[in-house]
Amino acid sequence: MDLTLKDAAFIAAAYLLGAVPFAFIITKAVAGVDIRTVGSGNVGATNVSRVLGRKWAVLVFVLDLLKGFLPVLAARWAADSVPGAADPAPGVVLTGLAAICGHNWPLYLGFKGGKGVATSCGVFLALFPVGLAIALAAWGLSLWIWRYISVSSIVGATAIFVTALLLQKTPFGEGKWLTGFAGVAAVLGIIRHHANIRRLLNGTEPKVGARPKGPEKTA
Repeated sequence: MDLTLKDAAFIAAAYLLGAVPFAFIITKAVAGVDIRTVGSGNVGATNVSRVLGRKWAVLVFVLDLLKGFLPVLAARWAADSVPGAADPAPGVVLTGLAAICGHNWPLYLGFKGGKGVATSCGVFLALFPVGLAIALAAWGLSLWIWRYISVSSIVGATAIFVTALLLQKTPFGEGKWLTGFAGVAAVLGIIRHHANIRRLLNGTEPKVGARPKGPEKTA
């Protein structure tokens, strides 16, 4: 894998943009509240919905999505790579990973951030839109069945990896970078939901429309 200074610049910029904590900024500006101390404690759109309502949650989700989409789109353009191609360059893939890591471990909040769902959606919108569409369908179906956003997010993360394996002609050839990244993103998504998994096992995970039973800090 050969990375250029241009690749390094895109990767660094993606992390710094991904680290911008829109959920924290908007909740603080609108309600004067540190989102890390209320609801689930998570710095993301779902917790914003609990604290401020749906319209603010939608805004945060879109902004977090753009944190992943714009850097990857710019990196693809710079690498002359067509969006949706099966073989994105390593630098483009690492740009997407950096954006997700920025959201999950933001420099500006002491490296304690969100779960990266919206930012991951933005990355895959630029990298693998067909896979994202299938993952969103799986997310919606699982939410309809079980009514747990955390379960739906885990299902969606797993679905995008399975889709990368099944839909690419050469998932371990030309498409190996996309396949590997989809696998890493799925693992990160599951790990970042470890607190939710613990609550699911304990029977205390809130369903859609319910409030959490107590503050739960994001790990």
